Order: sequence, then C-alpha cells, then structure tokens
Amino acid sequence: MPTRTMVTACVLSVALLVAGCAGAGVKQTRVGDLVFLQGAGERGPGPFTDSAATGPAASESPRIAATISAGELAAPLRAARTVSGATPGLYRGTPRVARCDVERHIRYLAAEPARADAFAGVVGVRRAELPAYLRGLTPVVLGADTRVTNHAYQGRRADDYQAVLQAGTAVLVDDRGLPRVRCACGNPLAPPAPTRGGASARGTPWPGYRPNKVIVVSPAPRAVTSLTLVDAGHRTWTERRVGHDVRRDRVVPPPAQATTGPSPTTSPPRTARANPTPTAPASPADTAPSRTAPSSRVPGAHGVPGAPGTPGLPAADGA
Repeated sequence: MPTRTMVTACVLSVALLVAGCAGAGVKQTRVGDLVFLQGAGERGPGPFTDSAATGPAASESPRIAATISAGELAAPLRAARTVSGATPGLYRGTPRVARCDVERHIRYLAAEPARADAFAGVVGVRRAELPAYLRGLTPVVLGADTRVTNHAYQGRRADDYQAVLQAGTAVLVDDRGLPRVRCACGNPLAPPAPTRGGASARGTPWPGYRPNKVIVVSPAPRAVTSLTLVDAGHRTWTERRVGHDVRRDRVVPPPAQATTGPSPTTSPPRTARANPTPTAPASPADTAPSRTAPSSRVPGAHGVPGAPGTPGLPAADGA
C-alpha cells in the first residue's frame, strides 16, 4: 500500500475513534456521550421482562406549559446535582402501597434463565441468589429526573447505556438508596458512567425536563435500615424499612428541618435513619457504575422537583 494511503487510513481511523461510533443497539460510545430520555411509563428498548410496576405511571416532573427548544434539549448534562440516597423526601411513596411487584419480577426472571443470568451478571450475584437480592430491595418512586446507567437485554446479554429516568418512575433501591431496578421494564440499573465534556440527551422530553435540573443519586455512606418517603399529594411522610415488604410502613412527622410551607429551605438535608446514622457528603456528579454494591407546583418554572418542605428540594404536586 502506498505510504500516503496508509497515512490517510490512519488519520481516518483516529478521527472515527475521537468522534465516536455508536455500538450495536442502544449502547453508545463517545459522540458527546448520548443520554437517552425515558418517560415514567415507557418501557424503552430491550426490556428485560414484562412490567412489574403496579398502578398508573405518575409523572412527578413540574407541570409547566413552556416548550423545550432544541438547544435546551441538546444542552450538556455536565452539572447534574448529586443527592445522597438517604435524603428524606428524595423518593415518593404512599404508606403500605408498593408501586413495584417484586415477586412478579422474580417469576419473570425465573421463567427465562438466560435473562436471569444476564441480570445477575449486572448486579453481581449468582442466578440462584436473585430472589433474595430482589426481596432485599425497596420499592419507591423517583421524586426527580434522575441519571442512571440502564441496561437493555439484547443478544442474550445486558447492553448498558446512559439514561435519564423521569420523576414518577417506579424503581427498586438498595440499602444505600441507589436505584437498582426499573420496574416498568425489569432492567437492572447502576450509577451513571462518567461522561466526556458533558452528555447530550436523545429522546422525547417531558414537560418540565431541564438538563440542569437532573440529579444523580450517590450512595449513602453506610447501609440504612429505612428510607423516609413523602406522599406529596397527602403531605404524608412515611418511614419505609428496607426491603420489599411495605406492610411495615410507618407514618412519621416531617423531618425536623423540613418546612410546612411550599417554599424549600436552604438548610442541608437531614439523612434517613441508619445504623449507624449516615451523613450526606458532597460527591462528584459523574460516578462510575458499580456492579457489586455498587422532577405539584414548584417555586420557579424549572425548579428541581421535590416534596413539600423537603430540605433542599422544592415542592411537588402529588405522589
């Protein structure tokens, strides 16, 4: 091959690597790091199982009439706010009502060993340990648009991709408060992967979606024994013990630092009860995925969705 041709080929190869080439299916590499928007009720590509979500999908995103411009949709998600998974009111929940049927999800996976093996590989357990693992997770509803690493089931394997899940999405979280399963599709979840120079969104945005209002959940420093949820529609706070059994839910007073009015406080959030009690340190917005443990009205048109009186989170419309 002539020398000039070889040089040209090398330059083209390097350019392709820098620009980024989309992999098979929904997995993306580089290209400004694409993040897929997934509404609360949509199953998305390559669902692992049929839906295990119970009840209608409920959007928690701010209900505003403003439209989203192409420029806003393409705005990079480089400055996502990080919130500890133990923060009271981060997640929604109605006392003794589970929005995800864990036993149904277990049956779906048991019926298809290949899917179960792929799922187990993502969460870092053996297939035989999946029932215990899933029963140890807690059903909650996202209170804010949240970045995660999602996984599609394709070609008998789990294919990871970056996603923003709409507030109102039913998920299962672990004892550090991290989302681990998306109930509408049965997909395993992990913390979001680092992005290069910010990430651009792809998909159909929902009313109230704003790139700079998306959050990232960081793990509580230590395992918690319960999570403090809020039913914003009834202004009820619930202590939900970790695990799938919501019959042990207990209605509790608002957290000490919560306000009773619609305006949020600026005080740092108090964390949920833990053993020992965790604190919520600041951590980077972009965290690497872990395989083993690894957005009601709001003040301002585009505030981060949250619970009425939730410390550090604006008020929201319903649970």
